Amino acid sequence: MQHISETNIIKQFTRPPVPPQPDTGSISTFPTSPLDMPPNTFENALKNRQENQRKLIQWIKQNLKPDIHYGRVHIAQNCPLVKVEAAYLCKDITHFSNLTLWKAGAEKIIAAMGLTANFPNIACYEEACLRGLEIKQVLLKCELKTHGGRVVAEGSGARHLREDNWNLNISIKMAQKSAMIDATIRVAGLTEVFIKTHRHTLKNKLPRMSDCHDYNFPPWADCHSTQTDEKAITQRQKDFILKSAGVKGHTTEGLNQLIHEKFNKHLEDLDRVEAHQIIQHINS
Repeated sequence: MQHISETNIIKQFTRPPVPPQPDTGSISTFPTSPLDMPPNTFENALKNRQENQRKLIQWIKQNLKPDIHYGRVHIAQNCPLVKVEAAYLCKDITHFSNLTLWKAGAEKIIAAMGLTANFPNIACYEEACLRGLEIKQVLLKCELKTHGGRVVAEGSGARHLREDNWNLNISIKMAQKSAMIDATIRVAGLTEVFIKTHRHTLKNKLPRMSDCHDYNFPPWADCHSTQTDEKAITQRQKDFILKSAGVKGHTTEGLNQLIHEKFNKHLEDLDRVEAHQIIQHINS
C-alpha cells in the first residue's frame, strides 16, 4: 500500500520547499531596525516623534492637576513628623521627592493615547489564592495595548505584603498601580518629567527648588505644600471616618459617593493623606 504522503492528493496541496536565500549583506527592503531606514525617512520619523512628545508634555501640563494626577512624596525618614504618621504636615521642601506621576495621572495619559492596561500574570495570583497557597510578595506586569491588541509598552510593579499589614488585596492594587505608572512613563518617554516611584529619589538626593517650574507645571503650592507617601488608610482612620460620617448624618451610600466624587476611589482604596482630607471635609 502506498504511503499517504506519496499520494497525488497530498502532493497537490503540499507547499514546495523554499530554497535558502544566500546572505548578500544588503539591507532588506523592509528593514527590521530603525537604523536600516532611508536617511530621509528616519529623519522625518525622528521629527514626528519629537514633536508628538512635545505636544504630549504640553497636554499634560494643561490637563493634569497637582496633588491629584502628580505631586511630590515625603521621603525623609528622619523627619520627626514621620514618627507620628503625620508626614503630610511637613513643609520642608528638602524632605520631598521630585515630581511623581500618580495613578490618576497615568490613567488619564493612557486614556488620552487610546491605550488600555492589561495585567497578564495576575491570573497566577488568583490561582494561588484558590489553591490556598501562601503569598508573601506580589510582582505584576502591566502591558499597554492598542485597540488592535498590539503591546506598545510594558511595566512592572512589586509589593511585599508586610508593607500593607499582610493585606493581599491592598498589595495587589499597589503593585498594579506601580506597574501601570511604570508602563505609562515608558510608552510616552516621560522619565525626564516624572520619576517612576518615590524610591528612585533616594538616589537623586534632594529635589531642586526649580523642579516645580520644570516644563511649566503649575507651582505646587510654591514648593511648600504637603504630601505623604503611598501608605494605605489605617483601620483607625477608616473607623473614625465611618463614625464621623454617621454623627454628621451621612449614609453609607452618601459617604461612598462623597469619596468617589473627591478621589474617584472607594473608602478601602484611600491612602492616609486622602483619609485625612475626608475627615477634615466631614468635620468642617
